[in-house]
Amino acid sequence: MKKSLQFVGAIALTFAVGGAQATSLTDLLGGASITIGDKLFDDFQFIYEDTSDFHTVDTDNIEVTGLADNGSGYGLRFEILDDEFMVQGDDIYAYLDYSFGFHVSVLDPGYLINGVSLEGLLAGTSRDPDGFNDIGSYILESVGTASMLDDLGVLDAEHSVLDDVVFTDLGGSVNFAGRSEIWVVKNIAVWAQDSTDNAHLDGFDQRFSQVAVPVPGPLALIALGLVGLGWSRRSS
Repeated sequence: MKKSLQFVGAIALTFAVGGAQATSLTDLLGGASITIGDKLFDDFQFIYEDTSDFHTVDTDNIEVTGLADNGSGYGLRFEILDDEFMVQGDDIYAYLDYSFGFHVSVLDPGYLINGVSLEGLLAGTSRDPDGFNDIGSYILESVGTASMLDDLGVLDAEHSVLDDVVFTDLGGSVNFAGRSEIWVVKNIAVWAQDSTDNAHLDGFDQRFSQVAVPVPGPLALIALGLVGLGWSRRSS
């Protein structure tokens, strides 16, 4: 296997919580943004692309939809249509390697982002069960305080088969101290070796948990008032 990854695009649609609709990654790469709830997803950037047959990924076949908060936070759903992320083996090592990223910020000053989850991986394989195969899909994701950094955490998801042994990890999560903005970078790899085998990635969800900004209690407010009063008296 292996897994290498880099950046993609931008979205210019605003989604209401109750009426989200999909937009293509092509449009996202054009510089748009998605707003859902109190989360703004913008500054989508293409980073890297490599395929064994030298074809270019058609981003019209990648649709992104805003997800309402289900208790795990607002998020995005990525759907891959028309087998855009399907790789047929070539008896050597066929692969697709695609990377993109985006910026996430909080519009409500009363909340901070404190976690990211990658979930709902939809992926599959088709193979000749001869005991010799290497096929699968893998997503590696970094979360950082700036683009291309992973100082807030790394998570991944995978569905693969190696010599008829199936491995599946549908997602993961990272948590960190609350922040008003973060950057996410995804590296997606799909691969197949034997010409009788193929692998495909069809979609996944991304969610961003949040925490309320602490409100000073009565004693803290009184203390602040006394400090202010003392400063006022000294000034006078």
